[in-house]
Amino acid sequence: MTHDLFGKLKYKESDESWAGAARLPLFAAVGMRPEPEPGSPPQTEEEAAAEAERLTAELNAMMEQMRAAMSARFGEKAAAAFDAVDSAAEDVPDQSDPRDEERAQRRAEKRAKNAALLAKGKYPIRVAGPGEAAPTPAQENAFRHLLANEAAVYDAVLAQVWESYRERAWPNVPGMKPAATAAELRGHFALSRLDISREARAGFAHIVFMVESDWADEHGLMVVYSPDTGEATWTTWDGLYDALESEEPQEEGAEYVPTPHDNLLEAILTGDEAKARELVAAGADINALGPDEYPPLWISVDQMEPDEVRRLLAFGADPTLANPDERTTPLKHAKKLFRDLGFAPSKARDELLDGVLSMMRESAGPQMNDIKARLDAIIAALEAAKP
Repeated sequence: MTHDLFGKLKYKESDESWAGAARLPLFAAVGMRPEPEPGSPPQTEEEAAAEAERLTAELNAMMEQMRAAMSARFGEKAAAAFDAVDSAAEDVPDQSDPRDEERAQRRAEKRAKNAALLAKGKYPIRVAGPGEAAPTPAQENAFRHLLANEAAVYDAVLAQVWESYRERAWPNVPGMKPAATAAELRGHFALSRLDISREARAGFAHIVFMVESDWADEHGLMVVYSPDTGEATWTTWDGLYDALESEEPQEEGAEYVPTPHDNLLEAILTGDEAKARELVAAGADINALGPDEYPPLWISVDQMEPDEVRRLLAFGADPTLANPDERTTPLKHAKKLFRDLGFAPSKARDELLDGVLSMMRESAGPQMNDIKARLDAIIAALEAAKP
C-alpha cells in the first residue's frame, strides 16, 4: 500500500509488519558493516593464515582448560568422553551442500541491493501491523518524531550500543581489538533496521532498532527508543517485552468456555475423582481431542508425572493415542526418554553421549535417581494398560 506518511509499504506475512524505507541518512550510514575501503590492501595469504592460526590457538587453549576442569572433576570418564569427541571429529564426512554456492550468490545480491539503498540515505523500516492492520496514530507520531529529531535519536541509540558493549563484551572478542571508546566500535556493529511497535505510551509507539554486532550473544541485541521520554535502552529478545511498556488497552479475546473434556481433565489432574466420575457418566471423554491437540496422557509422560499417568489411565486415557507431530505413543515416548537420559542403551550407540550422560548422572546424584524411578513407574503403568 502507499501511506500518506510512510510512503510505499509492502506487507511481510512472516513477521506481521509493513516494510518500507525512509530517508534517515545518519542511520543509513551505520546500516551495514562497511566493506574494506577502496584502495586498501587486501589481506595477504600470510596474514589470513596467521589470523586463522591465532584463532585456532585460542580455541585449543579454551578446550584444554575445559578438559582440565572436567578431568579434575570426573577423572577417566572425562578423558573417555573427549577421546570420543576427537575420534568423531576425524570421521566426520564432507557436509558440503552443492546449493551453498547458489545461496551465497543470493546473499551477495541481497547485500548489494541493501547497500545501494543505504548509499542513497534510505534506511529499512518495519511498521508492526498484525492482520495487515494499518499504522496507528501512535506509530505515525513516533515516525514523525524520528524524522524531526534524527540526530538526537541517533545519539541516544548509539550511546546504548556502547553501553551494551561495555556490559556484555568479553575482553577479547575473536577478531576484534578491545574498544576504549564508542568510536572504536565502528565497523563492528550495524543498525540493520528499525521496527515501530504497536505498543505505545503517551501517544507515541516505541521504536526498536535491530543491532548486529561482534559481541552480541545468541539472545540477540536491540535498542528500544521511546519518543515520549527521548530515552533509549538496550535489551535482548528475552527482555524486549518488558522494555515495550504500553498504555494501550489490551484487546479482549473471546470468553473461554471450558468443554466437558476440559473439565474432566482438570478433575483428573487435581484428583477430584467424584467430579471426574460424574463427568464421565454424563458423556465426557478424556480421549476426545482436536486434530492438533496433544493427548493429556502423552503430556503427563513428557512431564514425567507418574501419579497423573495413573489417574488418566484409570479414567480411560488411551495409551495407544499418539501425539500429532512425532506420532509417538505415550509408551514409546516414555521409553525414548528413558534411553535419552542414559538409563538404557540407545538404539544407535554414541560413546560421546554415553560418557556425557554418565557424568551428568554422577553429578546430579539423587535427582537422577528420582527421574529414573519416575520413568520406571510410568513405563510399568503403561505396559500394564496395553490392550
